[in-house]
Amino acid sequence: MTTLDSYDQIPYESFAIPETHPDYLATLGRLLGLTTADPEHCRVLELGAASGGNLIPMAFHLPRSEFVGVELSAEQARRGQAMIAELGLTNLRLLHQDILAVEETQAPFDFILVHGVYSWVPDAVKEHILHLCGRLLSERGIAYVSYNVLPGWRQRGMLRDMLLFHCRGAAAPGERLSRARDLLDRLARGISVKHPDGQPRPEAETLRREVEYLRTARPSYLYHEYLEETNSPELFSDVMARARRHGLAFLAESKLHTMFASTLGAAAEAALDGLGGQLVQEQYMDFLRLRAFRQTLFVRSDAQPCLEIDLERLYDFSIHADLTPLQRVHLNRVKRQEFATADGGRLQVEHPLTKAVLEGLARVYPNAMPLAPLLDTAAKEVAGAGGRRYADERDACLSELFNLYISQGIGLTRRAARWPHQVGAWPRATPLARAQAASGEGHVASVRHRSLGLDALSARLLMLLDGTRDLNSLLTDLASEIRTDPKLAAVSGSPGEGEGCSEQIAPASLERLLGIFARAGLLVVDAQPSDSEPAAQGRNGSTDG
Repeated sequence: MTTLDSYDQIPYESFAIPETHPDYLATLGRLLGLTTADPEHCRVLELGAASGGNLIPMAFHLPRSEFVGVELSAEQARRGQAMIAELGLTNLRLLHQDILAVEETQAPFDFILVHGVYSWVPDAVKEHILHLCGRLLSERGIAYVSYNVLPGWRQRGMLRDMLLFHCRGAAAPGERLSRARDLLDRLARGISVKHPDGQPRPEAETLRREVEYLRTARPSYLYHEYLEETNSPELFSDVMARARRHGLAFLAESKLHTMFASTLGAAAEAALDGLGGQLVQEQYMDFLRLRAFRQTLFVRSDAQPCLEIDLERLYDFSIHADLTPLQRVHLNRVKRQEFATADGGRLQVEHPLTKAVLEGLARVYPNAMPLAPLLDTAAKEVAGAGGRRYADERDACLSELFNLYISQGIGLTRRAARWPHQVGAWPRATPLARAQAASGEGHVASVRHRSLGLDALSARLLMLLDGTRDLNSLLTDLASEIRTDPKLAAVSGSPGEGEGCSEQIAPASLERLLGIFARAGLLVVDAQPSDSEPAAQGRNGSTDG
C-alpha cells in the first residue's frame, strides 16, 4: 500500500486553519514592519490542499483574490473540485497534481501555504517545497510551512515505533488502523504511572496522555501521523539551513507567543541569555519546551522585517474577539478578570480599559472595531463606572491587548467586511455553510476561518436555513425529520417515533444553535423569503462598512 493509496482510502480531514488565512498572515507581517499584500486582492498557493477545506472558505469570502491548490490524492481533489463547482467559485483552482510537477514560471504568489506536508514526504520533496517557496514567493510574500521538530517529537516518535511494530505485516489501511487501535487499548490498560513502590513514573504519564488522546483522535490523524511510511521530523536549525539554500529567511512563528523567552519563566529566560541571536534562541527554546510541532513563516532573504514591535502600530488595525466574561466585570479598579475563549480556554486581563474593550468586542463578534474609537468608548465607560483615573491609561491597555493578540485571544484585521451577528425572523445560512454541512465532513468554517464542529442536528439545521423558514417552520421541519432519522433522534434525545418529537427541539435550543451560527458569521442579511438575494448582499453574505 503506497502513501498515495492511503490518502485516497483515508482522506486527511480538510478544514480551516486560522494561521494560514491571508488576513492573519498579512496582519502579522505588517506588525513586523513589512508591506504585505492586501488580503482582498492577493494570490495564494497551497501545496497539499486536500479537498480544499482550507482554501474554499478563503476563496468564498475573498472573491477578488486568486487561489490555487495542489493535491496529489485524486479522491480528495475530486471532492474539492465538486464543492468548488457547486459554489460557483471562479477564483479557485484545485489541481490534481504532484508537488514536483508544479509550474515554476507561473506568476508569483503573495502567500504560499504548506500545512501537514513537509515532514511527511521524502527529502527530495522537502527540498522542492522550499525551492518552490523561494521561486514563487512575491517580493512582499509570506510562506507558511508546518512540520514536526526534534527533539520534542521523539516522545511521539516512541509511540509511533510501538504502533508500527504492532502493524507489521498489515498492508491495508483499514487493517492497520484496527491493529493500531487494538494496541492503544492494550497500552491504556497496561501502562502504570507508578513504580511498584508507589513512586511516580513521569515518562509513563506522558505516554498515557498521548495514548488517551489517540484513542479518540480522528482516524485520518492517527493513520497519517503515526502509521505512514514517512514521518521525518528535523531540528529547527536544520530546516532553517535548508530554507537559506533556497533564498528564504525566517520571519516568525505563526503563534507569536512561542518566540518570547519570557513565556518560559524567569529561570528559563536567564538560562537562554547570551546563547546567540534569534535563530539560535529559537532552537534552544525548542529544547526547553520539548516542542514537537512548528508553524513557521518565511520571507524572501532580502526582506527587512523588524522584530521590535511598536505597540502604536495596533492603531492601524481593527480588533475582533470571541470572548465571554466569566464573572461581573469591574471597570472601576485593577482586578484580574477571566474571559472564556471559544475553544474552552481562559484568558486573564487586569486593566479596566482592557475589560471594557473586550466587553465591547464580545457584543459585536464576529465583527471587528477600529482600535481608536473602541478605546474612546471604553474610556467613557470606565470613567462613568467610577474608574476615571484609569480612563486615560491607554499604554497599559495597549500592552495587554498586544499580549492577547500574540496568544491568539484577540484578532487584528484591516478588512472592512461586516456580518450580521444577530438572528433574524427568516434565518438564512451562507451557501458555503450549507454546502459544508451537506458534505458530511462534520465541520464548517466560520468567517474568522475557524473550524466549527457540527453534530447531525446542527448540520441538518444549517441545511434548512435557506431563508424560506421562520423559527416556527424550522421547529416543525426539524421535528418531522427527527421522527424518521435515527441519527437526528439520537442527537436530539428523542425518545422514539411517535412520542412527541416536536417537543424535543425546544425553541430555546433552536435559538441557541442559531446564535452560535450567527456568532460564527454563518448567517446572511435577514430578508423575507424570495427568489433572489437582497441587493446589498454579496455572495458571501457580508456587507462593507
